[in-house]
Amino acid sequence: MRIPAFFAFVLFGPALCAQLTEHPQTIEPGKILVRMDGLTLGLDRSPAPAAENKYTAVGVASTVVSAGLTSSVDVQVGFQLFLRETYEFKGARTSHSGLGDLSFRTKWTFWRDDRIGAAAAVIPYVKVPTNTGGVGNKSVEGGFILPWEMAVGAGFRAGAMFQWDVVRNDADNGYDSRWLTTGFVQRNLTNALAFYGEGTLRVASTGLSDWAATIGAGVLWNVTKRLQLDYELTRGLNGDATDWLHVWRVNWEW
Repeated sequence: MRIPAFFAFVLFGPALCAQLTEHPQTIEPGKILVRMDGLTLGLDRSPAPAAENKYTAVGVASTVVSAGLTSSVDVQVGFQLFLRETYEFKGARTSHSGLGDLSFRTKWTFWRDDRIGAAAAVIPYVKVPTNTGGVGNKSVEGGFILPWEMAVGAGFRAGAMFQWDVVRNDADNGYDSRWLTTGFVQRNLTNALAFYGEGTLRVASTGLSDWAATIGAGVLWNVTKRLQLDYELTRGLNGDATDWLHVWRVNWEW
């Protein structure tokens, strides 16, 4: 059983926006947005005959804080307050828990067309290894994200995201590349409530056999103009993807 990489997905965000796919709009100058995964729960089990091998991960308060600088640029800091990973392999049980890593990002909305409600952005980032308790590696990693979004009519919005990561390899003697693509379709039911469907595909430079795909659905609720709640349930489509992933998220702007 491979170790799922879902924490890299959910670390990286008030419009009603999809759970995982980044949105290209920046925060207004002088405003601050806190995007917090209040609770992330990942459940994974090896296929038969090794079905007794299980992996469970819990993340609490994985947070990205964004501050608007201009109408098209903001800066962001991400941190993980608590992670816990539990492995069960052939009857043996191992757990690690501690603080996660820090990430520094900036977003530039380089294209916007208000006539069709469309925009695109680029988000370069770097991860600093500040984790404790053996829940991550001790290497600096980074990459960039390209999100795009537009209105498609009949109350629907659609978007996609491409992400390129440079990550430490399993042998800890170099770096590998990893590519993530996501897409979503969203429908606003009212001014306060929306639902969406989302799919993801991750491929690693170690080979085409190293890939993971998911499909999921979620609900967004604007409690107030500045406070939004978000829940998504995701199902892994192959053995390298986490079987089930639950994320409860809060978006708060002031």
